Amino acid sequence: MDAKNSSEELLSLLEREFKKLEEVFKKVNFLDKNLENFVKAYWEDCKYFYKNGEKIKAFELVNYIWGILDCMANRNLLEIPEDIRRWFKV
Repeated sequence: MDAKNSSEELLSLLEREFKKLEEVFKKVNFLDKNLENFVKAYWEDCKYFYKNGEKIKAFELVNYIWGILDCMANRNLLEIPEDIRRWFKV
């Protein structure tokens, strides 16, 4: 795979995961308000970088955010609707 295809693949992954996170933040119920504020601050940064063309920074934050959300889910700190539950490692 050449650099162009790698970049296109990463951008495609970023687009997919960004859209999934938009759904997640609309649908999940956070049971710990401090952690909710923490992860939402990263989400706001991610959206800023994404909209301003800083795709690498946005991609890094997408992965970091998923890690935080998965930890929260495994500690029962999120209520996750069934239609998006498959996105979590629970």
